[in-house]
Amino acid sequence: MRFRKLVCILLSVLMTGIGGSGFAKDVTDEASMAWFEEKGLALGESSVAYPALREGILPEELRAAINERILEDGRIRDYLNRMSQLVSGGKLEVSWRGTVMGPVFSFALSAEDRAAVPRSSFVWSAGSVDLRDGHEIRPEEFFSDPDAAREAMEAYLEEEVAPELSAHLLNNQLTPLPELFRFTERGLIWMYAADQLSTLSDRAGDVMIPWNVIRDQLNLEEEGILHAMGISGWLGATGNQETEGLSPENAEQLRRMTADGAIPGIPARLGDSLKALTDEWGMLTDSDVYALGRMFSLEGASFRNVFLMTDYRSESWDNSRVEGIRADLGGVCGLTVGETFRETWRAALGEPDHTVEFGEEQAEAYRTSPGSRDYYEFGGHRLQLHADPAGILISVILTE
Repeated sequence: MRFRKLVCILLSVLMTGIGGSGFAKDVTDEASMAWFEEKGLALGESSVAYPALREGILPEELRAAINERILEDGRIRDYLNRMSQLVSGGKLEVSWRGTVMGPVFSFALSAEDRAAVPRSSFVWSAGSVDLRDGHEIRPEEFFSDPDAAREAMEAYLEEEVAPELSAHLLNNQLTPLPELFRFTERGLIWMYAADQLSTLSDRAGDVMIPWNVIRDQLNLEEEGILHAMGISGWLGATGNQETEGLSPENAEQLRRMTADGAIPGIPARLGDSLKALTDEWGMLTDSDVYALGRMFSLEGASFRNVFLMTDYRSESWDNSRVEGIRADLGGVCGLTVGETFRETWRAALGEPDHTVEFGEEQAEAYRTSPGSRDYYEFGGHRLQLHADPAGILISVILTE
């Protein structure tokens, strides 16, 4: 018990130094790389990369146990052995992405090309670990009634997600839920075998279920893992006008997020190369023209109902950068699309620098819905919050 308490104190000190007020970041961000280092091996055309907890972050015995858990859940040894078999021909590429929230680290690895069979393939592996004691976290820990939660999630996938994604998939069997998952700040991501769910670019599919969609099923008790992860604060204000609204921490997170130029849980940043992102993730649909340029939709759970905005180039966008990021789904630092009222964010952030009304014609030009948009400037970037005529949030937008 004393050992666990010591670990909790160490984690608290580390999180204060790395992430400010517990603000979760993708570990590929520079600040959170202080927690993990990237390890791996390159051999010929093949490469295997994976995360490992750095020395000095935790007591050595616990650090070693966590890194062993990462090796096992990530199937790293299998991939290294597979890579050694491909020296004479063929290639394997394994990359990773992860998230730290409170004392919990969740990660996924994607293995492409000849991951398991002679022909080309795409395979997921994933894991989530409690950094306080090294135990592997299972989805059941998130829910007050795991069976009811599974039913609710599968109903959501069938009723909401399947109709939306069916035209963009080769294999389309969203249920039953797969075994592999990871979480991000925006929700739970479920990762499928390619023969159950695969994209038009022939990758194994993944789907995100936003935290707010399963709010009623979540175990948010103080002793639960979600409380330690800070999910209650991340969910923030709901559609109930009697709620307390956004906290001062939420407001500071939104300011910092805007200055940083990235929405947590969305693996893109203002200024990023658009070509690099489309090469990595694949395009869900052809780009769409809007009033200020083009909007891109990418494959992958993290980009569902997310649009990357850039300039307009009639022939080529090889040199285009991400000039805007728009999220039309889920939660962002206490804001929840479809639930949070304008009065709620204005109470936390103050009056906007300016507000623009969007009638039918302007809304069509911007590929959005009629309503109004509040503009805030923090750290050289703009946060735009678009509300419908009833004053309910429908888009969170970052722009340069």
